[in-house]
Amino acid sequence: MTNGTKLYCPSCGEDVEYFVMVSGGEELAHCSNCGLILQTEKAQPKKDQKIRPLQYVIAAEDSPLLLKSIGNMILEKGISKQVEPCQNGEEFINKVTARLKENQPVSLAILDVAMPILNGINAAVIFRALEKGFEKKRFTPILFFTSYKCDDTFKKVLKYTAPAKYINKGAGASPEQFAERLMQVVSQLLAEQ
Repeated sequence: MTNGTKLYCPSCGEDVEYFVMVSGGEELAHCSNCGLILQTEKAQPKKDQKIRPLQYVIAAEDSPLLLKSIGNMILEKGISKQVEPCQNGEEFINKVTARLKENQPVSLAILDVAMPILNGINAAVIFRALEKGFEKKRFTPILFFTSYKCDDTFKKVLKYTAPAKYINKGAGASPEQFAERLMQVVSQLLAEQ
């Protein structure tokens, strides 16, 4: 149920309708599109609050410029000390398979949805199958990048590949705004683990 007003969703990158749910005695506003928690203490990292640095982030994006920017943002914001770049989903699967074989953790996976050879959705489904095959007790959080809005089909993808969130890379005017949105969505994704 919505009340006609809108709130800003860092995942969607725009003002969205929302619904309210009670969790732990607290009313939480959720984006009607993607389900992200909006405008709460839980959803907003404090200005001086840092995410505990992750061990290993792997990012697959077919745009070399965006891939480099994502890696730099993650390193500069202290999200991770290491970012492994991949040009497509096939390269991503090869690298995560090698890490799983060596029993090395993957802390966060960032996948562009529209990539050549193997797209991000198929790569995520294969990644989940690999984690199940290697009997991982906790699944790696996945952050999808796309220039499309979250529709019913993509909501199913997020549910199937959970823990997963998405960020609309086509929304937002500046690299600084995008970095802030990235931080907010990653903070919430990691808090759900």
